[in-house]
Order: sequence, then C-alpha cells, then structure tokens
Amino acid sequence: MLLQISSKIAKRGAKTLRLVAGATLGGAYSLIILIDDIPIYIFLSSKILCAVLLILITFGFMRIKSFISVLMIFLFSNFVFLGVITGIQMLFKSNRICTNNGEIYIDINAKELILSALFAYLAACIIIRLYNKKLGAGEIYSIIIENNSKEVSLFALSDTGNKLREPFSDYPVIIVKKDSCKELFDENSARLIPSSTINSSSYLTAYKPQCVKVKTSRGYEKIENVYVALSEEMNAESFSAIINPEIISV
Repeated sequence: MLLQISSKIAKRGAKTLRLVAGATLGGAYSLIILIDDIPIYIFLSSKILCAVLLILITFGFMRIKSFISVLMIFLFSNFVFLGVITGIQMLFKSNRICTNNGEIYIDINAKELILSALFAYLAACIIIRLYNKKLGAGEIYSIIIENNSKEVSLFALSDTGNKLREPFSDYPVIIVKKDSCKELFDENSARLIPSSTINSSSYLTAYKPQCVKVKTSRGYEKIENVYVALSEEMNAESFSAIINPEIISV
C-alpha cells in the first residue's frame, strides 16, 4: 500500500508485477519484527538498504535526483504510517497492536485486515486527489517536449478539466496546439485518443515523446509516462498546451 501511495505522490507509474515483487520483499523484511535487541546501526542500515531495493524493484532505475526524491517520499510515508499506528496504540492502549524494529503487527482477522487496508487505501487516494486538485490548478507552467533529439518549449495551462488518458497505458495526456510541435513526431507512431466535450465527441492524434520537462519551484521535473495530443481547436494566446496538475509534484 505504501508503495502505491508513493507511486501516486511521486507521479511515477509502476507495473503490477513490480508492485507485487516490491510488496513481497517488504513483507519478507517485516519479519524483522520478530528479532529482539538489534543494534541501532544495523537496524538503520538494513532499513535504508531495504528501502533502496524496494524503490529499485518497484520503479526501476532512474536519475539519481529522481531516485532520491522517490526514496524520500517512501520513507516519509513509512514514518507517517508508523507514527499514526503508534499514536492509536498509545491513545487507545490497544493490546492488538505491536510495534518493534520499525515494523507493525496488528492482531486482526482476515476480514478486518482486508477492510482496514481498503479503507486506508481509499483514504490515501482521496487525500492525494484533493491535494493534486488544489495544487497548481490554473497556473501557467513552462514545459519542454523532447523527442527524436529535438525539443520545443511551450507555456502550458494547469487545468483539472483535462482528464484525457491514453486508453491502453492509462498515461495522462497533454493537449498541445497542433502547430506548436508537430515536427517532433513521426506520423507512423500516431495514436488516436477519444476526446469529448459537452457538445461533441472526436479523436485527437497523440504521440508518446521521449520525455516532457515541466518547470516547477524545484527546477525542471522530468515526466516520461505521458502522451502529447495535438489539437486544432486551441486558440489561447497566453499558452499553447493544457496539462493536468496531477502529473506535477511541485
């Protein structure tokens, strides 16, 4: 669950098989709860090593800056989760919750476990959605679209109304004024993405660039799992693209 939450916060997709492999390693490492009196240096080093392996297994290799960012998000999620559970244990003086070596054991049956996990996941998704919806909506960002050793710089409006996704990969779609970057892409790699408005439905021609860089408060953020759809109906003067703020971790 924490890996999925980290994936959503960091805006990095992870394949189901990778998530399962990461969760399996995490589950195996949780057996450390059964060991008593672990020296602090062994505990911390094993915790960090496991976290590093979990990120590599779940998300694959990435640039060091991106890797550290995802790692910090994952560790922070663990600290928050452990803190909440410890707080509940102290507040209600429950004998059904045990914490040791940074791991948690909860004495509940299978039905309670499934319901609790479902509730926690739904709560996390709601919080992330509310955060992303508020974050950066209505702002103008500078973006760079790179493909085939070429790049184009544009201004993009952050709009939660852009909910387009590529149907097969479920990657988010950036809508771009057609004349702005059509020279970046090979027509043979085009895909059609269904698009609908209040008055009509149509298809947009879309391509997967090598990457899109969005300038945020922390510098340029590289986004790889995204499509660019070309639109002939965009007539705005202050921007040439529309992105959903959910793809940005400002």
